[in-house]
Amino acid sequence: MTSEVVENEFEFYSKAEKYWKDVPATVDGMLGGYGHISSIDINSSRKFLQRFLRDGPNRTGTTRALDCGAGIGRITKRLLLPLFKTVDMVDVTEDFLTKAKSYLGEEGRRVRNYFCCGLQDFSPEPNSYDVIWIQWVIG
Repeated sequence: MTSEVVENEFEFYSKAEKYWKDVPATVDGMLGGYGHISSIDINSSRKFLQRFLRDGPNRTGTTRALDCGAGIGRITKRLLLPLFKTVDMVDVTEDFLTKAKSYLGEEGRRVRNYFCCGLQDFSPEPNSYDVIWIQWVIG
């Protein structure tokens, strides 16, 4: 789905929210049973992201990132927190965000906000983030 309008939008998002409520708050759950590829995924994502963080005219900042569909914080912990000063997390499932607070450990203190809402309802302030990361969420 690209830019087409979702028919019965409320039902569409309700089904997605119900799906995630039944998923275990684990790395395996976040990856749909493919937890064993987490390290490969993180390493590839880091290589991709670092291209934008290097010196040069199009370099992005490293102050603040947003993890969209953050789940328990797998991406926040292993990709974003090592590269950014602070991270905000947004996810539709409150249990995942609660689990994230323990999963992230001591580094979790650099997570400024845990937003519990669907991405369709989230509107960040303009120029709030150097990077907005959306992975394993839409499609």
